[in-house]
Amino acid sequence: MTTGITDTISAVGSSDDDAPESDTAAPTVESTPVRTVLRSPRGWLQWLSTLSRRATIATFAVLGILVGALGTATILLERSAADHRATAEAEQAAKDSAESRIPRVLSYDFNTMDTEFASATDNLTGTFRTDFDRLSSSVIVPAAHRDSIITRAKVVGTSVVTADPGEVTLLLFLNQETTSTKYQGPRLDGSRVRVVMTKVADEWLISDITPV
Repeated sequence: MTTGITDTISAVGSSDDDAPESDTAAPTVESTPVRTVLRSPRGWLQWLSTLSRRATIATFAVLGILVGALGTATILLERSAADHRATAEAEQAAKDSAESRIPRVLSYDFNTMDTEFASATDNLTGTFRTDFDRLSSSVIVPAAHRDSIITRAKVVGTSVVTADPGEVTLLLFLNQETTSTKYQGPRLDGSRVRVVMTKVADEWLISDITPV
């Protein structure tokens, strides 16, 4: 005997009708695990509605603290990133300025220094500018004329010692070639100087030079 499609459908229908009803009730907020309930905003609202007034207040208080802490952490991270960028920019600007200005300050020619060397102080700032001007007038210029000194300083290396957005301390490595009546020929000397660069308006000027 061949069973047709209609008989199969009837059999399925009758089996559904004869099946006993399930006693399992639909899950409620109380019977559903909290982890499952909290996966959606609606679940949050349902879960909160089951709490007592005191528990609800405590929950919102904890949430407020967490949100506030997250906001504070975000602000601190943004500020730290901004400070890091400002310091990095200061380092680069100070290095570029020092490598350009140091040769102007430490290089001179006895033939022209009376008119040109005075402009070297334009690269300086603070009390160091006053001290250098006094030293050049009393020591450097007279010695240069007496010994016919011509010296050229060249920066061959630079490293950062300390840095912040307003002041950067650098270590500069120099080669200095000097001719003088004291020497039989050109003399090449290597040296290191610690240079403090200070931001003045939009410029980075030398506020200290110390041989090391």
